[in-house]
Amino acid sequence: MATKDLITKVWIEEGCIVCDACETAAPDVFEVQDETCVIRPAALDASFTKPLSSDIEDAAEECPVDVIKFDTITEEVPDGEAEPAKPSEPAEEKPTAAEKAPPTPSTTASEKPAEKKKAKPEVATVTASMAGQPDPAIAGLLRAATARGGNAGILKKEESMPGGAEAWQKKDPNELPPDARQTKVLEAAKKAKQDPDSSRRALVSSAALAVGWGAFGLGAGVAGGPAFARFMMPNVLEEPDPRVRVGKLAQYIEMEPGAVNEAYKPQGIWMIREEGRVVALNIICTHLGCIPNWLPNDRKFKCPCHGSGYKPDGINFEGPTPRPLERFRLYMSDGIVVVDKSKKYQYELGQWDMLGSFLEV
Repeated sequence: MATKDLITKVWIEEGCIVCDACETAAPDVFEVQDETCVIRPAALDASFTKPLSSDIEDAAEECPVDVIKFDTITEEVPDGEAEPAKPSEPAEEKPTAAEKAPPTPSTTASEKPAEKKKAKPEVATVTASMAGQPDPAIAGLLRAATARGGNAGILKKEESMPGGAEAWQKKDPNELPPDARQTKVLEAAKKAKQDPDSSRRALVSSAALAVGWGAFGLGAGVAGGPAFARFMMPNVLEEPDPRVRVGKLAQYIEMEPGAVNEAYKPQGIWMIREEGRVVALNIICTHLGCIPNWLPNDRKFKCPCHGSGYKPDGINFEGPTPRPLERFRLYMSDGIVVVDKSKKYQYELGQWDMLGSFLEV
């Protein structure tokens, strides 16, 4: 029996440019959406991906930004299904005694230049193969061909930005998932560092604008009266209460350690019973903001977008997610357990042992 490397798990890391290359190579595995490419639900099973290993490898090679990753396992397969062996390089021919012998006086001058001309292309070919570097012109052509918008998209990134990415750029930082929000904050800090005078200019501009609007409002108030003044007043929108009442503590005491209560998932909360305590998990995946599913038979949370996996306590252990799930603040009020979603605790910051991140039972 021969052996072959088969793919058991495939996922997409951050940085997808939605170029359609992966879906073209493996349409049963990848699906191109408006903002990114995702793994189809059926392809989350190893028995589904193994027969499509060659297509997945082709898709990974075709990906221009190298975000397709996969895990493999070596298994025995019939001889006909094994990967064909690479043709071996022909053995170097040893010169014969006649070739080693010095040229005879009968050798003409026209033959010597011909021998030198043959030797030069061989040396150049070996040098190129040893260097292994692609031609810069060809590399530039490939980037222009695979980038959305071609060469114009490379020169003008903002104009050729995919619709999904442009929508993320226009969103308020508070509406973004954790990783995207952190990236936007870092970009703003980098711009402020490169242009230290921007803050001063922004302050002067804001002050001038405020003075101008104040003068305009005063004149309008005198001329238009109370009706116009009411029109100029901003409408205040009330934010929803971040506190969620999740029932009495007794119902969580009766749960077995490791059990998950999904009754408050519509409010963005998983109630988890641990040994000696109760915690409230945030249901938002820390990779790109999707919502994982609780799989009771596998005892894990599984994100359907990119395959991130979390243990019942929220610790990440598989997929591209960079960190565990976040926990909300818990406290008692009139015998009722209350979850405060405005306060979050992160494992990587050592906050899961802080008072408020759990309730003792």
